[in-house]
Amino acid sequence: MAPDTRGKLTAPDESIRALYARLDDLSDAASRGEPAATAFLTPREAKYARSYLAHRLSAGLAVLWGGYAGAERVRAFLLPDWLEGLVDPQALADDPADALEAAGFPDAAAFVRDCVIALRVKGSGFRTLSHRDYLGSVMGAGLERDALGDVLVGDDSTAVLLCGRRVADYLLSDLHKVGADTVRVSALADGETPCAVRRVQPLSDTVASQRLDCIVASLCNLSRDKAQTAIRSGLCELDYECTEDCDTEVEPPAVLSVRGCGKFRVLSFDGETRKGRLRLRAEKYI
Repeated sequence: MAPDTRGKLTAPDESIRALYARLDDLSDAASRGEPAATAFLTPREAKYARSYLAHRLSAGLAVLWGGYAGAERVRAFLLPDWLEGLVDPQALADDPADALEAAGFPDAAAFVRDCVIALRVKGSGFRTLSHRDYLGSVMGAGLERDALGDVLVGDDSTAVLLCGRRVADYLLSDLHKVGADTVRVSALADGETPCAVRRVQPLSDTVASQRLDCIVASLCNLSRDKAQTAIRSGLCELDYECTEDCDTEVEPPAVLSVRGCGKFRVLSFDGETRKGRLRLRAEKYI
């Protein structure tokens, strides 16, 4: 994402160009005195939005927030220019609603809180519900994926969904079933913070090198040839970017998604074996 000759960041594809245009529109609206926000962004969109806003705006006038520290799906908030210097940038990054409230801007704080609301969805306890079950039930109601932030699935037949006010009101009144289970939806209590509990399966193996095809073959239990075919077919994303180059080196920590096989985090390469192979440590999202 190098700047072009006019000092603007170059978008890699049409979807990111559309994102940049949307951010421009929202920042123009914020410059007129009202806070503005995008829909929930994918991790890839969030990466580009963060770079673009840092390049376009002064520090402290924009923040990405998904309801808790470390959220994968976030909304980009564009704040009025007059807030610059009046709100602590670090506090804004940690929790923009609390930071704006503490700085004496309750209306702006309320806007942020209405954009990111945490709902608890509680099942009967007699069925095991997956991330796909929760997401499928919400999408089946006619909502787009960008209307929903992270879906945090716990081990106690409970999940936390992050969404905006309008979607929250709808789910509170109309979401009664997830998968084949009956559920109850409630808002998190005041002061209760969502906690990211992502279920993962630890993985370890030895690989010949840090090449992408070696890592895909290991994590997906594929032959080297099939791993290379998957990569060249555009089925792999490394740190949310599609890559078709089998020679790409994977530098931990990295997020690797392989369509049809799942999503993984490459955590580390812990030295070499006596035969010169690398000890791979990773985890698979389940």
